[in-house]
Formats: sequence, structure tokens, C-alpha cells
Amino acid sequence: MLVSAITTWEGTPAAIEQVIVGSRDAAPIHEQLGARNPRLMRSFAGGDMDRVEYMIDFDSFEACGAFTDAMMADEWFQGMTAAVAAAYPDLKNCGTRFAYDAI
Repeated sequence: MLVSAITTWEGTPAAIEQVIVGSRDAAPIHEQLGARNPRLMRSFAGGDMDRVEYMIDFDSFEACGAFTDAMMADEWFQGMTAAVAAAYPDLKNCGTRFAYDAI
């Protein structure tokens, strides 16, 4: 089963560029913690130019839960959370949704 975590970020052009840089740094950390296929999706047409979506995949609900537990305990996550708070209101974390492939 494919499970995906999708985090939406909204911000100024400069803040979105920082999310791009931060996502490149986060991807290998997320993979070490058990995520697969990290990617940052950015619109090039159709609106939402001030938003990006960072996505990671898991093979099961259990793998997603184990990743979440590991990430919440990781020092990297604590530092990232502080950096995001400092960037507000130029950068907003719009939340993370979890979805699974139903077909």
C-alpha cells in the first residue's frame, strides 16, 4: 500500500526559495528516517504560485507511523521547527495531510 505525507507551504517568493533549499537538505534526512521518494511540487500554471507541496511516501501505515515517531524525536526536526516559526509571516506551514492509494 502506498501512503503519502503531503505538507503544504505558503510564502513570499523569497520564502518559497528557502523552502526549496530546505527541502533539498531535508530529503536525505527523511530517507534516513524511513521515507521514500521525497519531492517538492511547485505549480507552473493554474494558480497557487505562492504554495509548494513537499511529499514523501511510505510502504504502509506502520512505516509512516515509525517515520513520524523518529522525526518528532530528531534534533533536526526541532531546529527546523524553530526556523519555520522565525520565518513567519513570510512563510506559513499550511499543514500536513496523509493520504493512501485506494486503488
